[in-house]
Amino acid sequence: MWICAICVVFIIVGMIVYKPYLGVALVIVSIPFEGIIDLGHFSIYPLETILAILVLVCIYKYKSTLGRYNSFRNMKLVYCCIPFILCIMLSAIKSIELSLTVKEIVRWLELFLIYYLTINLINDDKKMRVVLYSIFLTMAIVSVFGIIDYLSVEYSGGRIYKTDRAGSFFDNPNPLAGYANLIIPVSFVMLMTSVCLWERITLGVFTVLSIVVWSLTFSRTAWVSLVLTMILVFFLTKIKKRVVLVLVVFFAISVVAILLLPSNIKGKFMGTTTLNAVKVSLEPRALCYPIGLNMVKDDLILGIGIGNYPLLIKKYTKVRELTHYVQVYDITHHHLLSLYLQVFVETGAAGLSAFVFWLVCTVRYLVSSLKSLENSRHYWLFVGLMGGVIVYLFNNLADVLTVHGIHLQWGIILGLAVVLTQFRKSETCLKTA
Repeated sequence: MWICAICVVFIIVGMIVYKPYLGVALVIVSIPFEGIIDLGHFSIYPLETILAILVLVCIYKYKSTLGRYNSFRNMKLVYCCIPFILCIMLSAIKSIELSLTVKEIVRWLELFLIYYLTINLINDDKKMRVVLYSIFLTMAIVSVFGIIDYLSVEYSGGRIYKTDRAGSFFDNPNPLAGYANLIIPVSFVMLMTSVCLWERITLGVFTVLSIVVWSLTFSRTAWVSLVLTMILVFFLTKIKKRVVLVLVVFFAISVVAILLLPSNIKGKFMGTTTLNAVKVSLEPRALCYPIGLNMVKDDLILGIGIGNYPLLIKKYTKVRELTHYVQVYDITHHHLLSLYLQVFVETGAAGLSAFVFWLVCTVRYLVSSLKSLENSRHYWLFVGLMGGVIVYLFNNLADVLTVHGIHLQWGIILGLAVVLTQFRKSETCLKTA
């Protein structure tokens, strides 16, 4: 095991040293398989290990190329996240357990780090396509295993158990749905704009697989988030007729994918969308808000401290009604089911304001870039990437996707969208010259 682990590490280091942008692709591949590899007295976190290797290689590359030409100088939207980073550091002063605080801080720093590396390492069409197909291939693998996981049965004690919702490599169906939400708009737009037959067939298969596993998660939050994103992108884009066609084709593919499902699954799909099912799901989630507000009422400015939430949540759920305690604690002992509420509770009003400021700057930049990219060959890819960025923001209203590493995928998609704006600027400068 040790020999295999060392060989894999050396291969990864060699790939990243030879082509640093492949480090971004390796991070993409490792996101769904986030976990721990136990080597006796030593444990390895694959995602963090690959990211650490990528950072060390980039530091080496930066020092070796600094005197010859500018490198790693693209800082677009990076400065906007500095206030939020400062608020996180300030809230860490209230740390109860250092390991949990460090873990949460690292999660946020990883997001900003992978975004920074993406906008600096991906600088041409070839690298862009390698990263995009890494995303699609990884999603295809996740989708296949998710579908198999849903359709398979388990035998235990002479009884048959069947999975109610697809989870694939994630420990919960909701993260899988949130992960698929990020990728479906991008793969679908590439499918619509592709001119090569084999590429259309490949992307079509990937997109259908993604939609099928997305449906099998039975995540109402993910469904609503994607629909809202499609509607919002429709109003933001300038070419309305083409958008209508895109929307019609998307919903047609979705309906066909759902119709291909067995009748019992279709019946469950329809039952999930009833008002009663939505009400049953929303009741325990609604209790998260009074619990969160009760936790932070004495620390409104800086919050309870980053990473302190898991240590305090049991105390605050016990004061609720006994009939709801077990259910509420089961769904809140890891997070508060809303990223924005979680940020508010842990970092206070200052942290939430800084976080919203960064998101507003990001969305404003993307919306303003739509017009400048309108006549660019990358326009529709940019629209798909923008859809991936926006659907994540909607999805986190009722989920916390930073817990599962999906925020790194979002950071890469956001970085690719910013890279496309840089491509347009270089094309414009060349044309002017």
